[in-house]
Amino acid sequence: MDQTCDFCYNTLMLRVQIDIPHPVETLFLLLATGGVILWMSWDPVQGRKTQASVAPAHAASVTDSEAGGGPDRQARILALRSAEDDARRIRTEQAVLARREEILRYELKIVEEAGSRSGDGAAVRVAKEKLLSLLADERAAEERFRETLQEMWEAEGLTATVAVGSPGVVRVLWPVEPDEGLSATFLDPAYEQRFGVQHHAIDIPVPQGSAIRSAADGVVDKVVDNGLGYSYIIVKHDGFATLYGHASAFFVAEGDTVRQGDVLAKSGGMPGTPGAGTLTTGPHLHFEVIQEGERIDPLTVLPARPEVRQAQ
Repeated sequence: MDQTCDFCYNTLMLRVQIDIPHPVETLFLLLATGGVILWMSWDPVQGRKTQASVAPAHAASVTDSEAGGGPDRQARILALRSAEDDARRIRTEQAVLARREEILRYELKIVEEAGSRSGDGAAVRVAKEKLLSLLADERAAEERFRETLQEMWEAEGLTATVAVGSPGVVRVLWPVEPDEGLSATFLDPAYEQRFGVQHHAIDIPVPQGSAIRSAADGVVDKVVDNGLGYSYIIVKHDGFATLYGHASAFFVAEGDTVRQGDVLAKSGGMPGTPGAGTLTTGPHLHFEVIQEGERIDPLTVLPARPEVRQAQ
């Protein structure tokens, strides 16, 4: 071969050599990293890769049998749900606090209207004083709103836990008579616009101190008295649960067996009174139905009442 061919041949045979320090350790590190990535993306139940970035928000509501991939998978689901809940609660708190003064003025109007209809002038004066005090003290108002939100979220977590399990047929009766219609419906957009919080219940207006009756046979699971905060009762039934919010007085204790129609408590909800908290549409019962850990629209399982219309 001539010199030109020798040059071409040597060029083609040129080798690139990379000097990797500690090649054995580096190889093991790469293998370990790949193993972790595969473990995080592998769904042992379905036998396929999953994408955590597109996991539905309700992923943590699956039952133990559905999430039978063991504690590791369940821990990842719970961690995802916890992060989503934290983000949602931060947004909700910011929305509520931004409406703080508007909400307090709205509740003052409710108290004044309630006072004109009721003969309990002393209770109305006390409620007005509490609301006016919160209007004047921004820091105290923010603290009270945060406390109410925490109490509502605690109730949300308790009901989800109580109602997890095999679904049952939901048969309930009205816990109070809806003679005045509804002041807020399930996922009511007007409620969320006013308070900054989604409404997973129905609000049934009744006079302050009305009897709250159990919507079905069951066992009293929680009786939570938060004083002037948000107070409630949770009753566990066969495959579902019910929650009765803004209770002003209690007639049952945790563990009591109740029959459908038994009196559980007195209703509340008038701003500035026991059991009301800082997010209320006036004297009413806040009623929730929970099935398989999720709150459902009570109107879908309550007896039809043609006269029930949303209050204006």
